[in-house]
Order: sequence, then structure tokens, then C-alpha cells
Amino acid sequence: MKSVRNTLNTLTETYEGPLENTLPSVGEVPLCSFSGKPAHFYIGLSGPGYNDEIRLMGAICTEFVETSIVNVLGQGVDEVQWPVILDLKKNIYYHSHDAHLKGYSATMGWKELLSFKAKE
Repeated sequence: MKSVRNTLNTLTETYEGPLENTLPSVGEVPLCSFSGKPAHFYIGLSGPGYNDEIRLMGAICTEFVETSIVNVLGQGVDEVQWPVILDLKKNIYYHSHDAHLKGYSATMGWKELLSFKAKE
């Protein structure tokens, strides 16, 4: 059996034959997991710190951030349990552990961040 996977090529050859590579090309905007529109953020799970491991869960549009936060709650393992929103360059934009420290839920922390950004 032959199995070759190279994410830099548009076609991948496996023992079943050629497959189309569905990974986005460099610079291509990912699609929202909910709507299929161009995404604005990534959702993931992280440990409590900003330098902890992040497990990416998917790409999301602004209007589905709260839904995605609710969907990933409870899916973490050990310390990697805090929902995080990352920009498209995969830098942390919002970390729910900060909201927790302030006494907010993950979604209320997101709303607080949005209201703070709107005032700027």
C-alpha cells in the first residue's frame, strides 16, 4: 500500500487514488464552519495562559462567535479547556480565562470585549 500526503500539492495520492486537497492555500480566507461565508476568526481551546497550547476547533464569522463559544465549552481536556478566539493570523484576540477571573461567563466576557472595543 502506498500513502503519500503533501499539503503543498493540490492533489494527494493515496492507495485509493488521487484526492483533492481541501486545505486552504496560503493567504486564502477560511470559511465559517456555520455559514460557509468568509471567516473573521478561529475558535479554539487553550490552557489558562496566553502561552499555553491551543487546540483549534474551526473558523467562524463574527455573528457566530457566541454560538461557537457555547459549542466548545466542556470539550477540553485537563487544562486545555478555555475557549479562545484568534484572529486570522492565529493570534489570541479573546481568552475566556480572563473573563472567568473577572467573574464573567465566556460569552459575557466576549460581549464585554466587544463593548470595550466599540468605545475605542
